[in-house]
Amino acid sequence: MQFLSENLSVLSARFRATGNRARFISVAGGFAFLFAASALFFISCGGSSGSGNVTPPPVPVIQNVNSSTDPSSPVGLPIEINGSGFQSSPGQVIFAQSSSGITATVTPNAGGWTDTGIAVNVPTGNGTTNFTLPGTVTVSVKTSGGTSNTVNLTLIQTLTFDVNNVQWTQATALPTPLTGLRAAAIPVSDTSAYVVTTGGYDGTGNTSSVFVGPLDPTGNISGWTPSPNTLPEPLAHHGMVEANPENSLVPDGSAFIYVIGGQINSTDAPGGTTDVFNAGFDPTTGVVGPWAQLKSSLPESLVGPAVTLFNGYVYVVGGLKSDGTPSSDVFSAPVNADGTLGSWTQSSSAYPTAVSFATAFGFAGKLYVLGGDSASSTDPNAQGNATGIQNVNFASAVNGVVGTWTATSSTIKNRKKQITWMAFGQVIDAEGIYNGLPGSLELERSQINPDSTLASFNGITSSVNQISANVYNAAAVVSPLQSPTATPRFILIGGQAFSAVGSGGAISGTVYYNTLP
Repeated sequence: MQFLSENLSVLSARFRATGNRARFISVAGGFAFLFAASALFFISCGGSSGSGNVTPPPVPVIQNVNSSTDPSSPVGLPIEINGSGFQSSPGQVIFAQSSSGITATVTPNAGGWTDTGIAVNVPTGNGTTNFTLPGTVTVSVKTSGGTSNTVNLTLIQTLTFDVNNVQWTQATALPTPLTGLRAAAIPVSDTSAYVVTTGGYDGTGNTSSVFVGPLDPTGNISGWTPSPNTLPEPLAHHGMVEANPENSLVPDGSAFIYVIGGQINSTDAPGGTTDVFNAGFDPTTGVVGPWAQLKSSLPESLVGPAVTLFNGYVYVVGGLKSDGTPSSDVFSAPVNADGTLGSWTQSSSAYPTAVSFATAFGFAGKLYVLGGDSASSTDPNAQGNATGIQNVNFASAVNGVVGTWTATSSTIKNRKKQITWMAFGQVIDAEGIYNGLPGSLELERSQINPDSTLASFNGITSSVNQISANVYNAAAVVSPLQSPTATPRFILIGGQAFSAVGSGGAISGTVYYNTLP
């Protein structure tokens, strides 16, 4: 047997599906299988007691759809199906709606299929009759190993998801204007969540501040509370992610926040740390627990790395090294059941461009990296003279193993120190320093294709749909809650305004979110 895990003699896991969501439950004891977990997978039972015995293919198991408790999607747009036992080549995805009696079977594109993740467009119906909208379908995966469990997917009205119909307003501002801060959104229920920010530069130095704001389904954050459990050291330009039972092997009802690398002192040039901290988060009270320094330090000090967490692993791409040069290194580490991280592994597939201040996200077994700065830098707060890059690349990312990188559609503008939102398979690259200047193209949008490539980016054309923030080094999250119109809510926090002289303008505490579509 082969397991991708540490401490196999004491750690095992079992999978259970509850309603529309899949949970991982850790159990003590000897020899249980690590089954259907996005972080710890039972890979194979090689060998047998007699010649001629063949291990049957695994039965596919869906962990979640869109990494959500209650997933939803318009028809015609891609969803991500996460789980295990999907095998290496496409089987079928079955969409069934009991209310209409319609069943649609889709064979996904081979480029959008991995053993742990599937990208597939939601069909409008069976080709003859359309699904009832709004409505619910069950989703299952069929391979040579059998048919998986089913997960409910709520179908919403077809959404014209375009940067030209997004409208913006402001939520409660941060207590302190900050740039170089990071943020994470933590779901509590179908109707409530919290946004947590960490660190940042306030104009005089880097801070250890931690702020918590309640998030409602409209996308509004009604206020911020400073957490008494501040970071153990001041930090800015770090990585930040959160783990919960929907995306990692952590106990039901728990959540953990991770702060990774970054710059400790704003006078460092650029400095950087290998420190990794975590804190528990109580979803019932919105309280951030005490921070602990993890034994799993980064293999190298990094400022401005691109960091994301999906399917039970944290991925880190690039960042400024201590000498101010950008890195092309790619690291991954598993989220353990107790909320700690396992050891970091350096990928043999380095990123094609040494880069800092890029953005990253995961979707259906693929890791995507957008933009960033390929130049050396000693001041992460500065605008800099060099422009960012347009490069967008993706690679398979299964159980922490990153595959070969593939170039896909470039962004319209060269962007660095930008933000990226992803929802419903739609990607919005926004803000940052683009072509060296602020301008009319604050937002540009793409879509994940069935083969995992990105469609061509298109930009905003209407001045009334601008955020009008024009900041870089901001923090951003996508709300984990459905809005009243079942459309996504994008949140932009803080950052630094552009300056004509190139040294950076005023630091912002403004918080923006979209009210439409």
